Amino acid sequence: MSDFNTAEADVSDDTRTLYLDGSFSRQIRSLLYHTYRDDPVYQSLFESERTGYDQRIRACTRELASGYFSENFPVVGVVRNDRLIATAFVAKSSANTEFADRFFWRCKMILTVGYGCTEKYLAFLKSIYGLLPEGAHYYLPLIGVHPDFQHQGHGRHLLDAVHNLCDLDQQSQGIGLNTSNPEMLPFFESLGYRQVGQFAVNEGVRETVMFRDK
Repeated sequence: MSDFNTAEADVSDDTRTLYLDGSFSRQIRSLLYHTYRDDPVYQSLFESERTGYDQRIRACTRELASGYFSENFPVVGVVRNDRLIATAFVAKSSANTEFADRFFWRCKMILTVGYGCTEKYLAFLKSIYGLLPEGAHYYLPLIGVHPDFQHQGHGRHLLDAVHNLCDLDQQSQGIGLNTSNPEMLPFFESLGYRQVGQFAVNEGVRETVMFRDK
């Protein structure tokens, strides 16, 4: 774990932006669970109407976080008094695509969330990748602010740090992310993101893919 030196403007004296290591893995998994549990897209992909939904979401976020850590993807976090309040995994476009094809990771997902949910999640990722621009760029596969700390500026602080990191790469075209919450679109647009496409996850649920040019 180390201080994120490219983002010194902390939102308060007891809040820091850090590169996160495995010592934060438990907090990361908990934060991601709380972030995605009530997301309508994840409720559709992991079948919230069926018994065991909470276990499937926990398993999904656990396997994703563990997998990304094993691939050495940078993980940026906002920490207040050693409590993680926001985090983002940062992946190069090529590395993220390769990760989704990892046989071992797919097997672990199938064993923990089931074959059908795994296939739906992989199709979801494929739809996102198909809307992002070709060429070198970054993508945020997981991003979240703990519900107890939302609407306090931590999301902006987190993304400012992520942008500072990604902008150092002279070969990158920019950075992409996705959201199912239409209320978040103005926020991302205020940070320079533009909508590059949408797709339907199911009836009434759509995912928006956005990109911030460098």
